[in-house]
Amino acid sequence: MIAVKSVLLSAVLAATMVAAAQTKSPQPPSQAKPPAYLELFGVQLKSATREQLREVFEAGGLQPVRVEDKYWVDTYSAAGVLDGASGFIAGYVGRTGTFAFAQYEFEGFMDTGLVTQVATMVTHKYGRASTRSGNEGLGPVTYTWKFPQGMTVSVSRGWPDTTTYLTFTDPVAHAEMRAEQEADKRAAERERAKAQTRAF
Repeated sequence: MIAVKSVLLSAVLAATMVAAAQTKSPQPPSQAKPPAYLELFGVQLKSATREQLREVFEAGGLQPVRVEDKYWVDTYSAAGVLDGASGFIAGYVGRTGTFAFAQYEFEGFMDTGLVTQVATMVTHKYGRASTRSGNEGLGPVTYTWKFPQGMTVSVSRGWPDTTTYLTFTDPVAHAEMRAEQEADKRAAERERAKAQTRAF
């Protein structure tokens, strides 16, 4: 009798193991797919204008700190808009007023895990980063997501400051903005040099 029960128990265990082996293990959720174009607060960033984005940013809860046309970059407080973000800036091409970049700042002091936290948040929306460089435990780190129209999103941290930045960029417009800034800097230096020559 004991032998029969033992055989039956063995058969039940074997059937259970087979059923378990045939049951598919839960699959991780599929990677999020990047959208067809990069947007912020529901607005497509490529070729967006300064006037358009100012309205959208304020409607989204960003509080203006310095929003003036004579500067390339507008600054805002991001408190209460995105968890952990303290500041937000948006840069534009001076000649056209076209979007060049926008950036959230997450202040961090000796918090080596901050860059990973922000990158994970972005991964939930856009999927795995296209590229990653650096070591989260030590030194500079950059995650980059690439989008159609040449647009990019990056999460980066320098070193030793662990403050982390989430940046949305139109590389073409950003290069144009930087060229304008460099030209303005050279013109200012020439004016200073000219003013100095009058003294001798």
